[in-house]
Amino acid sequence: MTALFWILLGLAVFAFLLAIQMRMIISVALRRALAAHFGGLPTDTPFRLAVVEATAPSPASEAARHLAATYPAPLSHLRLARRACLIAPLLILPILAAGRFSLGVI
Repeated sequence: MTALFWILLGLAVFAFLLAIQMRMIISVALRRALAAHFGGLPTDTPFRLAVVEATAPSPASEAARHLAATYPAPLSHLRLARRACLIAPLLILPILAAGRFSLGVI
């Protein structure tokens, strides 16, 4: 039973860390694509805001519309990673609580 606990905890932590990594890498790649298309630096504030805005249902800025039209797959991966970043901690806490109180592992 303790092996199952550690496997579930490891998978949940791995999913959380992978989602964080996906968010960072996709965001950097999209900002670099915007900088190459519109000129400027990938660290510029309008490009950061465009990446955030492009995942919304109706992007308003030109850069966000460009991302939504040109890079729909990375944007869907970014949405998935954001959901995983919200869900994974909600899975880790009950697993830890179950290990502590019902299994006595921790």
